[in-house]
Amino acid sequence: MATARDRVLAALDHKEPDRVPLCLGASGASVTDAVYFALKTHFGIEGDVEPFRSGHGDNIYDPRVFDKMGCDFRHVFLKSSLAYKAPVLPDGSTVNEWGVAVKKVGIFNEWVSHPLQHASLADLDSYPWPKPYEGQRDRGLKQTTLDYYENTGFAIATRSPSRGLFDLAIQLRGFSEFALDLYTNRRFASVLLGKINEVLMAFYDVLLDDTGPYVHIVETQDDMGHQNGPFFSPKTFREFFKPLRRELNAFIGRKAPNARIYLHSCGAVSEFIDDLIDCGIQVLNPVQPLARGMDTTTLKQRYGAALTFHGAIDLQRALAGTPEDVEREVKTRVRDLAPGGGYILSPANVVQADVPVSNLILLFDLARRYGAYPISVG
Repeated sequence: MATARDRVLAALDHKEPDRVPLCLGASGASVTDAVYFALKTHFGIEGDVEPFRSGHGDNIYDPRVFDKMGCDFRHVFLKSSLAYKAPVLPDGSTVNEWGVAVKKVGIFNEWVSHPLQHASLADLDSYPWPKPYEGQRDRGLKQTTLDYYENTGFAIATRSPSRGLFDLAIQLRGFSEFALDLYTNRRFASVLLGKINEVLMAFYDVLLDDTGPYVHIVETQDDMGHQNGPFFSPKTFREFFKPLRRELNAFIGRKAPNARIYLHSCGAVSEFIDDLIDCGIQVLNPVQPLARGMDTTTLKQRYGAALTFHGAIDLQRALAGTPEDVEREVKTRVRDLAPGGGYILSPANVVQADVPVSNLILLFDLARRYGAYPISVG
């Protein structure tokens, strides 16, 4: 009988395992804290786990819940720095390690300051960048990873230790300001992105120092698209982002030589896919099927030999809809993406509180049924 690890590795090798692998808890494919607690209550799970971070929508990783869903992964991750104490401002916002103030607005966290909005090029050298090597972020990481590798049959993935180049640039600079930088202040944009990439590489150095030989997927992220298109042109991607991402991916490849490199990038990013493959991306998440150009039939035809697709289960309508909507969605994505391997099924982003827990549980039940090979969904 195939183990979860066998199943995932076969899918990554574009072979057909016994069934489509299932994932929940990844970067960009997890559940908000509210949904986690609802699942925990539903399954009657007692006892708390320590959040591995704060200031995000999903701050808790609890394998007990993901096992109940039938997932095939264990994730390993850096924890919050013990050396950094986030200041709390009078408006209730907290300042993260990048210097960005984050405030809870309704059920979402929003950036409410952009510390480099008025910065000059000279300011970038003196800015207090995060210090990845400080604060014992890797506490317990080696032991946890070895335990998963030696004593379980799960596939092992690293969660992304930080947001990506574009994400962080617009947090630090402000969206409008950085968008202008890419066209009118190009030297500043280039140096800023280079500084961010240096920090990201240091984060991955810490994350992969002891885990690299044992992990099967290394997750990265950078939200470069919205519902109707990318935030910038392919030309801009090639000039500013592709060389840095190639450098980061090459570094990850040296630290984790047996792992596939995963990118979470929301929205309509089909125009970037050829370049993403060229700079080393092997697993694409979340594959939002309602975004422009992200039709799963077309993506599989064009890129199925080069990419493993991770996600693709629509959150915007199907998972928030009726049980019939959920079943129709699972059938469609399995039919489109599963043949020949190269598909790991998960929700196409972090599951929000508008998704009924019953629908999420149904999703994974149906995925096991319709995802069995040979695929026979009409």
